[in-house]
Amino acid sequence: MMSGFAARLAQHRTHRSAHRRGLLVGAAIGTGMAAKAAVRGGTDLLLALNAGRLRSMGAPSVASLLPLRDSNAWVMDFGCAEILPACADVPVFFGASAFDPRRCLADLIGEIAAAGFHGVANFPTCIFLSGKVRDALEAAGVGFRRELELLQRAREEGLMTLAFVHSQSEARMMTAIGVDAINLNFGWNHGGRQGVRPQLSLAEAAEYARQTFRRIRRINPRILCMVEGGPIVGPTDMYHVCQVARADGYIGGSTIDRVPLETSVEEVTAAFKAVSVIQKNIDELERQIERAQRNYGIIGCSPAIQRVQTQIGRIARHGRPVLIIGAAGSGKEHVARAACAASGRPPGCFVALSCDEHAEASLFGAPGGAGASYSRRGVLEAASGQAVFLEDLSALSLRVQGRLVHVIEGQRNARSAVPAARRGRDTQLICALSKSPEALVSEGRLDPRLPLLFHGRRIVLPPLQERLEDVPLLANYMLRGFRATLGSRATGLDHSAYRVLMSHNWPGNVRELCATLEHAVRSTTEVVLTARHIVLTRDDAAATSHPPEHDQKAWILDALRRHRFRRGETARYLGISRKTLYNKMRLLRLDVSGKS
Repeated sequence: MMSGFAARLAQHRTHRSAHRRGLLVGAAIGTGMAAKAAVRGGTDLLLALNAGRLRSMGAPSVASLLPLRDSNAWVMDFGCAEILPACADVPVFFGASAFDPRRCLADLIGEIAAAGFHGVANFPTCIFLSGKVRDALEAAGVGFRRELELLQRAREEGLMTLAFVHSQSEARMMTAIGVDAINLNFGWNHGGRQGVRPQLSLAEAAEYARQTFRRIRRINPRILCMVEGGPIVGPTDMYHVCQVARADGYIGGSTIDRVPLETSVEEVTAAFKAVSVIQKNIDELERQIERAQRNYGIIGCSPAIQRVQTQIGRIARHGRPVLIIGAAGSGKEHVARAACAASGRPPGCFVALSCDEHAEASLFGAPGGAGASYSRRGVLEAASGQAVFLEDLSALSLRVQGRLVHVIEGQRNARSAVPAARRGRDTQLICALSKSPEALVSEGRLDPRLPLLFHGRRIVLPPLQERLEDVPLLANYMLRGFRATLGSRATGLDHSAYRVLMSHNWPGNVRELCATLEHAVRSTTEVVLTARHIVLTRDDAAATSHPPEHDQKAWILDALRRHRFRRGETARYLGISRKTLYNKMRLLRLDVSGKS
């Protein structure tokens, strides 16, 4: 059973240069589960220590020095029951305590050998004590010299010996009695939740070990030199110290069981917890969607959308002409349908017209041949009791706009030859523009009388980039629709997908969001969409390019608003350092809230 390890000992004693051998790694543990995991990971030796058991109970390693129970009986119990049966191919060292003056060391060593342990280590040990406490133990005969006697008797019994030491004098004394390995302990580990602040830095520990090992190898060139504890909390730290000190290996206690366990259990528990939180968020989003749908079918909870919902309720119910202003893709037709519903008309009483070259005939009708007044009536007459939506009023010629002005003013019907009884007096006209009417008038694309006629009856629909808080609601609403129309399996998005969606500029507004999500659900069968499924249809590079100096205040303020005033994300979005962002904000007098 020990032949393999004995061969490695011989190899290390013969070839000590770091480039000619690998490092030994020992695991100081206290449970069978930790032992099995360490063996699967390739450990060269195991140490059954009371500290390992205490760590598995939630106590720090330093509690191993307290008289909580008979340490030797405890280690014998879990060592024989859990560790020895599970680790037949790896040598197991018994962590023996020499503190109890009533315990006969010869009997203890005999019991350890009879139980099947392969070696003995002096643990718990007085090397962690100093001052008057250490002096009192030495005076009582249960200090370091009793630990020397413990390991001497172990050697006489034919057991392997591993000595815990903290100082160079302790290392020399253990080397003098012929122990097989020295474990230079730098103190309790500082990693994890229960770590202790190290007394030495990594560089100081490496240099101290180098000096110590150089001195004890002058006494016994064949001795194995191991390191443990203190600032060593990871493989990189271990490698650095072993390289500098020319150590033969490393003993890991907290770094092998407590620190990884704390991290993994915390992460896994958080992951399971996150599932329930995500489900709660999905449920809340669905409730918000349902509430939003009841409010004229407008999806969103931002202040801007709430204002739109209020305007729809206030303006549309009177049945008078309504003007909707919003950028391309922002959902003007959807708002128009909501206005139709708010006016009390059923969903089927909605007519949408494209403002192309046929718009005039569609609106006002077309004349017939000889002997007929009109061969076809326009929707303004025929669509009695309905809502007529013009998707882009500025695309109509000024002459057609002029005819609409007469209809809106009520001065005369567009077709005066039609009897009054046949005129669609209760038809509601809903028009849309992509820019403010005043700007279009100045460009010569809009009849100057129209802005006055819509005064007080305008619904301004903000672009999506100004109401990013609506993106999660819109996204989940769209996914529900895709499940019904496309048979999609996607039920939601994870945090990485939301992060991508919330960071995008959305120049194409809601239409672009819909296209992006449709592409995502068509390209995967996953239930939850992640960032890798989101392929943005447009590039934000233009949005993140640096503007002229006089526009920088608006540029930075816009980026801050997009990223909820998180400085780090804003700086990355703008392509500048966090320090540069701070300097610009200070020069531009932008406070924390993003207001000048």
